[in-house]
Amino acid sequence: MNYFTDKELSCACCDENKFSDETLGKLNKFREFCQFSFAVTSGYRCEAYNTLKGYTQTHATGQAVDIALTHKQAYIVISNAKKFGFTGLGVKQKGLGRFIHLDDL
Repeated sequence: MNYFTDKELSCACCDENKFSDETLGKLNKFREFCQFSFAVTSGYRCEAYNTLKGYTQTHATGQAVDIALTHKQAYIVISNAKKFGFTGLGVKQKGLGRFIHLDDL
């Protein structure tokens, strides 16, 4: 089952989508495990968009997502992401724009 749309996983500036099928498989299995939905706030980002915004290049590989979660959900994701093959984890849970970053680079 695929829980995520092409739009969610595509670049915000150009709609290009080079999101990794392998990473998407991990993300779907992880979503199934969590038993709650989460919105992808950033999936694939083209290099031009990353450069323009000053972001790191992890998303340009197609192997990274930022997801929006509530407090309890964030704890569950942080505690279990590694079990599903996510080796990169970033947390911004203070103020506006809260998210969890996951990647399998």
